[in-house]
Amino acid sequence: MFSLRDYQQDLVSKTLAAWSSGIRKVLLQLSTGGGKTIIFAAVASQFTDQGKGVLVVAHREELIIQAVEKLEATTKVQPGIIKARYKPTDSLIQVASIQTLSSRKTYPPAKLIIIDEAHHSSANSYRKLLDAYPDALILGLTATPRREDGYGLRDIFDHLIGSITTKELIALGYLTDYKLIAGFKYSQHKVPKKRDFTRKELEAVASDYKPSEVLKQWKKFCAGKKTVIFAVNVMHSKEIAAVFYADGITCEHLDGDTPNNERKAILDRFRSGQTQVISNCAILTEGFDCPDSGAVVIARPTSSVTLWLQMIGRILRPAPGKDYAIILDMTDNWFRLGRPCDNRKWSLDPVSCDPDTQGVRCCPHCHHVFKPMAALVRTKEYFNSKTAEFIIQYEVDCPNCGKFLKWVLEESSLTENEGVPVIVSNSDIEFKEVPPEVRSVLLRPIIEAKKRKFRNQERKLLFYSSTIVNWFFNCQEVNLTELIYAIQLIECPEEIFESSIEFLAYRVRHAREWEDVTKIMSHRPDNVKKVVWSRLSSREKDFFKRMKDKYENETQEWLTEENLGLIVEYLEACQDIEMFSSLWKIYQKTSVKIAASRLSGDKRNQINQWITQVDTAKIS
Repeated sequence: MFSLRDYQQDLVSKTLAAWSSGIRKVLLQLSTGGGKTIIFAAVASQFTDQGKGVLVVAHREELIIQAVEKLEATTKVQPGIIKARYKPTDSLIQVASIQTLSSRKTYPPAKLIIIDEAHHSSANSYRKLLDAYPDALILGLTATPRREDGYGLRDIFDHLIGSITTKELIALGYLTDYKLIAGFKYSQHKVPKKRDFTRKELEAVASDYKPSEVLKQWKKFCAGKKTVIFAVNVMHSKEIAAVFYADGITCEHLDGDTPNNERKAILDRFRSGQTQVISNCAILTEGFDCPDSGAVVIARPTSSVTLWLQMIGRILRPAPGKDYAIILDMTDNWFRLGRPCDNRKWSLDPVSCDPDTQGVRCCPHCHHVFKPMAALVRTKEYFNSKTAEFIIQYEVDCPNCGKFLKWVLEESSLTENEGVPVIVSNSDIEFKEVPPEVRSVLLRPIIEAKKRKFRNQERKLLFYSSTIVNWFFNCQEVNLTELIYAIQLIECPEEIFESSIEFLAYRVRHAREWEDVTKIMSHRPDNVKKVVWSRLSSREKDFFKRMKDKYENETQEWLTEENLGLIVEYLEACQDIEMFSSLWKIYQKTSVKIAASRLSGDKRNQINQWITQVDTAKIS
């Protein structure tokens, strides 16, 4: 039987009380090492005891395995695992990879959804997950309920429950004390204020934290201690591991591309003590437990409080004989982001991000600055009558005030802005909305016609009308909505619609063979076929039915092996397009095409080119 610490029991009680009061989506904040897993396991047992399903969601293998072990020990129920390479079960408790749930789009029955490391839950995959459980109770857990992109967690969770601080956990012995070692020669590179470093910016600062310097400071302050190193990027981490190894220190590297079985073996060697130092890039920030780790070396800068606390939280768990942990911060993170025991005020509300961040938007209503998540951006296509071109208008809801903002992007000249899209005002532009059935790529000839200048209105109308009719006939993909839209776009009279349909019907009426009819009509959308067919008289429809029946009967006669073999011989003998044209007039066209497919490479290609030439010439 497991027992909860007082503050853990308090969090469980507050969670159940919130649900009882009608609050459905609850987020718990508790410092890394405070026992979030045992808390949600205790909550899960309340549901499984009543035969209610529980779904636990995490984003990393280590978190999933950790949750399964704790849940089984707590609830006495063997959880099922929803992830690649695991066999499905019908257990009351399912522990799932969010990536697997998102890709499979199938969700197990559950009355309680638990989200581990819930500061990730603003992502679209989590939003879809929560949409799939409109009636389930939701419990999120995180040490750091904050995002650096200007999004908060207020639209995901209804209520935030705080708990005991890191300083109190240390005082009670539930976390180990620490020594913070800092004050080195810091990077001279610019530090982003309200966002984290980009990959390119991290590459630039890597030279400020030379692997030889990391080794030197480790030997000075952390020698002999089991250590986790956080590097700038993969190359930096590999170089650090190589320098340590060359100095006789057992050190291994880990990154996101390390295969799962190799990753497990590396971590097992580290836990057992075979490996003394492990260098990684963005892997061991969450879900990694090794209480006897004695030191962490931060060899990468960050502007993210979340990432900073996740990194140093890895070595704050207590262990026998461990009086304190060493935090070796080779950056100035500690100065900008604070110490682990500093009292922080957490909130579900969003915090504006750095306005210099690429892709950010500023809400015109509340002036909140945020970087829109791609999955939350709505797009609509419009025709810009001022520039005679199609544009995309973007729309997103502000995470702070909830009101929507719109923008369009315009390519600047290379000299003005290096061709980077910039936000432009759309208040003075006349927009014509593009219906979803309209494919703007097909309207290129119409747009080119609209851009032409005319002195004479009559000639302009004549040219526009001719353009519409010919475009509709020659572009077989065009549907009726696109035809109507093109007529409105180019400001032609409505009668051009009837003219376009009649011209197409006229070409069908004057087709000499059924193959010609199919060439004109087979690729047309169904609504076009229907309206053209309605223009034909009963006598014409009967005529085409007889033509079709005759064609199908003749085709069957021509497709005997004897006839196809004879046509193949004639095609082999063709020396030029004139000879082929004679054959094309004599023999049934389908049989010629099938016979051509039986020819060898070069000859087959030549015959197919001739087929295209004579076929096109006949219809045009």
